[in-house]
Amino acid sequence: MCSCTYCTFNKFIEIAFTQKKPLHNSILSIMTTSERVSVAGGHLSDGTRYGADKVRRFATSRYGTIGAAFLDSALNQELDSLVPGKRVLDIGCGAGNWCVTAAQYGAKSVDGFDIQPEMVELAKQATSHLDMVHIQVGDAADMPYDDDSFDVAISLFVTCNLPPNGFAKHFQELHRVLVPGGKALLLIPTDWSHSRLYTKIEADSSTIKSEIAQILTTVPKYPTTSQVTEAFRNTDDILVTCFAVDDKGEIFNVTNTSQLSHGQPIWRKTEVMTFPNFFYSDQSTIDQFVTNGFNIAKIDNHYKEDKRVIYNNSDPAIPLSTDYVKYPTALVYHVSKP
Repeated sequence: MCSCTYCTFNKFIEIAFTQKKPLHNSILSIMTTSERVSVAGGHLSDGTRYGADKVRRFATSRYGTIGAAFLDSALNQELDSLVPGKRVLDIGCGAGNWCVTAAQYGAKSVDGFDIQPEMVELAKQATSHLDMVHIQVGDAADMPYDDDSFDVAISLFVTCNLPPNGFAKHFQELHRVLVPGGKALLLIPTDWSHSRLYTKIEADSSTIKSEIAQILTTVPKYPTTSQVTEAFRNTDDILVTCFAVDDKGEIFNVTNTSQLSHGQPIWRKTEVMTFPNFFYSDQSTIDQFVTNGFNIAKIDNHYKEDKRVIYNNSDPAIPLSTDYVKYPTALVYHVSKP
């Protein structure tokens, strides 16, 4: 059997369409180590917090130069066809960018919510001129809306911010608030985004790995988000990588998802900033769609070869390496409620 990345990716897609029941029903409990990490700066029981400074940075940069180049155009195209005349929900709306987009594309109404009050304030400011947009504080695992309230929902990088009890509930709540026949787009990090080191195209990965190893020796046990952020403040060549702590509280650079348990607190360093997250595998996402009765229409990888060539030929500030083609950092799930 072929084991190349292309075939592995397509096999993953095939499983998404053919699996009739979850491959596993038991959810791994969080390690004691993870529970200790969860109280340290950012990893909270109802979802992660960025802090005021990082909220402002996220509002201006979101998922960075590369993410914007490859995801914004795709998501704009999808929303342009999905939202006209529809009741739209933006789950974890952040600073309100996609609420504005949905309104501009002719949505009948747009509701957005976020667990972080600082994000909600920014979203309210961004949408204050749009009467059909309503923004509030809310929890993706306990949505403040009635059953069958929305025709379309978007959930962009939300699941990775949810603790284990909230992860499963998010999918349940998504199903509950959608009308029968309602559609949803979910942008979710891949296993590869948790286990690979993505660097600038001209960077030497072995040198950066050595630099990371040296930096990790300076980070205290059971570190806070601010301590991890400070340690890696000057590592500009790193575009995406993840850190977690072992059972002794020592921080390590994740190189294989087998090092992580379901819902384990992690830190994700990106081009934009370092922030707290939780780990969920690709398979656990598929399991939740199946368990909650969603139909999966397709799973999109937007970091494709042709797009990468076009992007790199535009003389970008950060050229895209082939790793993004072989191992996309995020996938867009197109699902519907029967």
